[in-house]
Amino acid sequence: MNSLSGICSFYLEVCTRNKNLSKHTLKAYHIDLEQFSDCVGKNLEIELITKQELQKFHNYLSDQELSPASIKRKLACLRAMFKWLELEEVIEINPFHKFRTDIKFPRKLPKNVPAKDINNMIQQSKIELGLKKSDAYNYRKIARLIGTKKSLNKLTTLVAVELMLSTGIRVGELSGITLDSVDVYERKIKIFGKGARERYVFIPDEELCELIYSYTQLRQIAEPGNNNLLVNSRGQPASTQFLRKLVKEIAQRAFTKQKVTPHMLRHSAACELLESGLDIRFVQRLLGHSSISTTEIYTHVNDTLLKEKVSQANVRGRVVN
Repeated sequence: MNSLSGICSFYLEVCTRNKNLSKHTLKAYHIDLEQFSDCVGKNLEIELITKQELQKFHNYLSDQELSPASIKRKLACLRAMFKWLELEEVIEINPFHKFRTDIKFPRKLPKNVPAKDINNMIQQSKIELGLKKSDAYNYRKIARLIGTKKSLNKLTTLVAVELMLSTGIRVGELSGITLDSVDVYERKIKIFGKGARERYVFIPDEELCELIYSYTQLRQIAEPGNNNLLVNSRGQPASTQFLRKLVKEIAQRAFTKQKVTPHMLRHSAACELLESGLDIRFVQRLLGHSSISTTEIYTHVNDTLLKEKVSQANVRGRVVN
């Protein structure tokens, strides 16, 4: 008997073996499918699942007061499984065929960090490392300041903030950068993004190249046994959790107006790129968005800023007496 629980377990095995999914995605799939099984019945035969069971699950998720994005993601997981079952001819009729749900998304503008706060974070990172605000990044100068394994964390903080601001990469992508993917001579870094999509981001100037080069040489003080670019003071790869902690703490010490996350730095990079006049298609490629509609949300941020500036200018007030 093709019970729902059995099919879900088998599908998760297929995803683990054959699909290049992250461990976070696989964990989410496991939770989503388990919730669906609990909702409609673990022993229900897969062939007997209809739109009625899908609607029941949708109602259940709505009653849990989950966000529209979470509900859509969980249904997308189910949709993917039933599409696979249909292709494998396990089922004849896909219950998602002509299944429609109205999931309304509130239009949320991404939060970004004011340029002044980001500058304060960078300057605070330099000061804690032992550099002056006016100091350019220089290998010999930085090397004299890295005397212990613990001091490497200060340099890691500076490199992380500078890279996220300059390239707009995700914190997971930053954590996954390897030494052989960094080319300071060509001023580019190979990034492996969502869905194992490969792209390049570019280092904007020689000074940042010098900072990255310095880090590649000085990371050795932590005696790393891995090929990751960023490491912690114990020589282990810098995890996303570790990098989030570094960003959060340097923002606090820089007295930013709001809590800062790596994703907010990504938003800030996107806004700055668009405001500088860079074509939205280029911004899409740099950020690794599969759809231009994802990048377009940043144009709304710019429109909001434009509205604020127009109001401040008060042209009509200047002209009309």
